[in-house]
Amino acid sequence: MTKRPCGWLHAAVALGAAIVMARCAGSSPPPAAKPAAPPEPCVGMLGMDAGAISRSTRKKLGLPEELRGALVTEVWPGGPAAAAGIRPNDVVEEIGTARIGNDCDFDDAAFNRSCGPVPVAVWRSGARIEATLVAVDQTAFLEKACQDGSASACFRQGWLLWSRRGGPNVARALELFTAACKAGSARACAYEALQLLDEPDRGADSLAAAERSCELGDGGGCAHLAFLYATGQFVRKDDHRATTLYGKACDLGDPQGCYNVGLMADEGRGGPHDVARAVSKYEEACALGSSTGCTNLGYLYEHGEGVKTDRARAVALYRRGCDGTSCQPSNLNGCVNLGRAYRDGIGVEKDEARAAEIFREACDRKLDRDDDHAAENSARACSLLGGLYIAGDGIPKDLARGLELSVHGCDRGDSFGCFNAAAVYAAGAGVPADAAQAARYLDLACKGGDGEGCFDLGVAYEKGNGVSRDRRKASQLFVRACQLGFAEACKKKTR
Repeated sequence: MTKRPCGWLHAAVALGAAIVMARCAGSSPPPAAKPAAPPEPCVGMLGMDAGAISRSTRKKLGLPEELRGALVTEVWPGGPAAAAGIRPNDVVEEIGTARIGNDCDFDDAAFNRSCGPVPVAVWRSGARIEATLVAVDQTAFLEKACQDGSASACFRQGWLLWSRRGGPNVARALELFTAACKAGSARACAYEALQLLDEPDRGADSLAAAERSCELGDGGGCAHLAFLYATGQFVRKDDHRATTLYGKACDLGDPQGCYNVGLMADEGRGGPHDVARAVSKYEEACALGSSTGCTNLGYLYEHGEGVKTDRARAVALYRRGCDGTSCQPSNLNGCVNLGRAYRDGIGVEKDEARAAEIFREACDRKLDRDDDHAAENSARACSLLGGLYIAGDGIPKDLARGLELSVHGCDRGDSFGCFNAAAVYAAGAGVPADAAQAARYLDLACKGGDGEGCFDLGVAYEKGNGVSRDRRKASQLFVRACQLGFAEACKKKTR
């Protein structure tokens, strides 16, 4: 009888067949196989793109004022959204458990997600439509769509690489942005312009890309172009032109475009000072996702500028600014104002301990370059926290810690921190009294725009306390203090 050869035995399993090698008696064991590397997890997308809903878009499409979401701008053929019947101009309201308030929320929920089914809700002509979309591998899908001629898919390929930042991704992202821009993607032109700012000797190219983006109708591109005119980079500085471009950016749904229109109107740059217009544009900016817009609108509500005073509304807006949005990081100015509201009981029940928590977090936070005036607001938060430690308001009194924080704030350019340090040295609270040190910090406070600091320094010169007596210098300081709004100095200077 011929010996039966060693062969393959097959055993059926639920999802296919498992192949098992049978080892013949007396044969050598096979070499151990290397364990297979685990497969790369699928990173998915939903096969559609969406943009912001501006006031002008809302009016054009007849969308309800209370409707929030992201407006579908493209549905790629062969993708999950197309299979579910989603169309351009639908408004995406929910993706899974995420409520979509703006296009940044959409980006966070629709891309870089797990592959698999996810419920999606859209608004269409007053009706709510719900569907389950099965996310597909975004890398493979976008690559094919780009090869098939979709400029927006090429842009999204670049965007995915750009969002990872660093390394070879940046160079490849720029290549994709450039190609997609030439193919007609307005957003790709905007990102190309932004990235070219970081490239040596590419300023003129950045300007050209921003101009093309704005011409093609992208709000971000118009805002970038406006920034170049507002700062005089690669073009002659022109506030009027910048304001016009920021207005176009806002109409196209760019939150920072709306914020800057409001800021220009608030400051009277590029046009007349117009607080009512500032209020309107800050409101639109805040609704679109600008945390700085929320903060600035809160200030106007607190002080009743252009609107009826509403301090509770101001606190809510400061909180939104401090929390940040999916479109813009936390605004430290909002945090400082929120902490001040709790410290002083403005629009909210007074709570110094809560104020200290807010100031401490803002003081310690790593600065974000996308947050306007982050360094100065962080310094102010340190100074304000120092003031609470010095006074013992809501937290245990700690003069050494209070002085340390105040000096830290002062060293970073905050006048209030300088004033606090001066007060500690003048009183000899926790440190030996030192009139000269007090005068030095008062001088820094005054130079930083602190009216009371100028007044107290004037008194020091009047009396020769820590400085040489100098009545003329004292009088000049009283005038300066009055100009800075310290009322007591206005009376003093007339004597």
